Amino acid sequence: MEASPLMYIPAEIRMIIYEYLFDDGGNKQLQIRNAGAGKLPKTEDRCRTRYYMLERSFHRRCYETTYRLETEGASFCASLMRVNRAIYEETSYLLYGGHTFDFGSNIEAVEPFLSDLTAPSRQLIREISLYKRGPVPPYDHDRGEWRNVCRFLESNGSIKKLRLIVQGGKPNTTWDGPKEFTATDLKLLYDIKHESLDWVGELARVKGIEELEILPDVHYCPTPSSTNMIIFAALSASIERGLAEFLRTQLRLP
Repeated sequence: MEASPLMYIPAEIRMIIYEYLFDDGGNKQLQIRNAGAGKLPKTEDRCRTRYYMLERSFHRRCYETTYRLETEGASFCASLMRVNRAIYEETSYLLYGGHTFDFGSNIEAVEPFLSDLTAPSRQLIREISLYKRGPVPPYDHDRGEWRNVCRFLESNGSIKKLRLIVQGGKPNTTWDGPKEFTATDLKLLYDIKHESLDWVGELARVKGIEELEILPDVHYCPTPSSTNMIIFAALSASIERGLAEFLRTQLRLP
């Protein structure tokens, strides 16, 4: 294949051109989201995997979708990356090596997004952000998706830092039962295979994580009236202390 005229330009000038064509709008964290029902590209895009997912609603309708960039102000000339291998490699460092990727609660998009990259490009992504929904009913709509993501990252990821936002609930009145768990309490729940910590076992399969940032996303919830909700309330109060310590222990982090 004949070299692109762009490759005859000095590297320093090419970098300036790339920075203009790959404008992140000052955002070093890029948001990747599901396109949503009925929002597939009108033209066939063979470079972007399509997948099926269920609506997070009462109807639970299944629909075909794909992922998309949802960062305001960011604009990337992805077509340039397909000109030839040399340009792809140069722009990959700028795009994938220079940003972190936030998938939010749209964790279905993780595997298709990373699978569509070449192995060297995947290796450039060092940090991702995920949202973990509450681990007990009625919040745990992502149990299967979470398992799939962790098992994909186990085999294909090179993630060094994981930013994990954990959903929690805070009852508006006091309740009977434990109010907060220590790391030791959570280890006991984990050892007896309580379903509220199944997701931790899946996360522990992902090797190579060197840094873990845990953030709570706590909203008010009804007063607990079942064992699962009592555990959820206490677990929610433990996110920044007991849960953070327990997760770091499971991932063998300092």
